[in-house]
Amino acid sequence: MHLALRFTALLALAGTASVSNAQDWFTIAGYPELPDSDVVQISPTLSTWQHQVTLEVRTTRKTERTGYGGVRYRSYSGMAVVDCDSTKGWFLTLTFFAQTNWQGEPVKAMTYRADEAPMVFNDISGNPADKLIRAACAASR
Repeated sequence: MHLALRFTALLALAGTASVSNAQDWFTIAGYPELPDSDVVQISPTLSTWQHQVTLEVRTTRKTERTGYGGVRYRSYSGMAVVDCDSTKGWFLTLTFFAQTNWQGEPVKAMTYRADEAPMVFNDISGNPADKLIRAACAASR
């Protein structure tokens, strides 16, 4: 089965995702239709290499937060890596926005080394990082 389809099916079976109609993003935490909510979404397109999976992730927050490197933001998007051997995930790139829902000009774009910016989604219930990591690794097998 194609990797993106398998990932989609695994997320749906796990009850962890809903499809956002605006674009082909899957919501793994939060409710994008509600303003001022914490939302984590992923693109269904995955790439794999040596037990690692890469995917696009984006998050919008209900309040201003401080991210890696002291960047203040309301939303961000970026490329993440999941290491299936260690069951850990981290961001390679992040683009931060001062507004919710990835609107406006980016505040800052950053690049990270492995494990420098762990995928944790602080203060978002349901442990979205763990769900994302398990689904990405299952889809890559």
